[in-house]
Amino acid sequence: MERKISSPFKANPSRSMGPHVRQVIPSAHKPFEPFVFLDHFGPFDKYPESSGVPPHPHAGIATVTYLFEGSNRHQDSIGNNIVIQAGDIAWMHAGKGIIHAEGMNEGRTEKETVHGLQLWVSLPAKDKFSNPDFFHYPKETLPVIERNNCTIKVLCGELFGKISPVRSLTPTLLWEIKMPAGSKLELPIPGNYDCGIYTISGIALCQNQALRPIHIAGLEQGGDSVRIEAGEDSHVILLGGLPLNEPIVAYASFVMNSEDQIRQVIRDYQEGRMGRL
Repeated sequence: MERKISSPFKANPSRSMGPHVRQVIPSAHKPFEPFVFLDHFGPFDKYPESSGVPPHPHAGIATVTYLFEGSNRHQDSIGNNIVIQAGDIAWMHAGKGIIHAEGMNEGRTEKETVHGLQLWVSLPAKDKFSNPDFFHYPKETLPVIERNNCTIKVLCGELFGKISPVRSLTPTLLWEIKMPAGSKLELPIPGNYDCGIYTISGIALCQNQALRPIHIAGLEQGGDSVRIEAGEDSHVILLGGLPLNEPIVAYASFVMNSEDQIRQVIRDYQEGRMGRL
């Protein structure tokens, strides 16, 4: 049965990060568990003198960076130092705490256009204080499906027998979909998943609802598929997963299950137990 779609909401520019960043979740729409955060950044020009995002901590989540254009240097307090290219996934398992920096000290000599997403996946309670780790998935390792003249990249999860190598500790789907004007897709979705659609560009039509650029809408419970039609050439993201049904307490870049846990990870950061960068 096809899922109904809720009214779409427009993502507004970030007050803290500037007009080139749209805060999508939770600012424009409630989380689609286990996704609790989504920022859409760019496209913007990164110049040689650009300083990037300086070292900062995370705990209780996995951060996911995915670029449509450009590149980004990832550094963290457990020793990783790698440049992520467009089409790759950077999946950082923060666990009990990690410090990372993005786009710092790149030694760039020419400007570069950067455009992409950052998402946070809340970790299950049993994994909130697990050891941190980092995984880089090059674009050639991520399966691509051609269907009805559309291209679907399986960033996380499984679709039509294609399985992403990305492993989330909570069952999760994250699909990048590119559709030419007039094309149609029907995609299966597990009936117990909490899911939404975000439009990067174009116009995606679902049950007479038009999702325009930087708009997000939820898929209501009670079905196991979604139908999408492209009103024009369109680029959309389908995301969601199995709800954790656990308390969520967020503070800055920490997402835990209680205020006591928040106080603990703040202490751990202040006392250097998340390492140094």
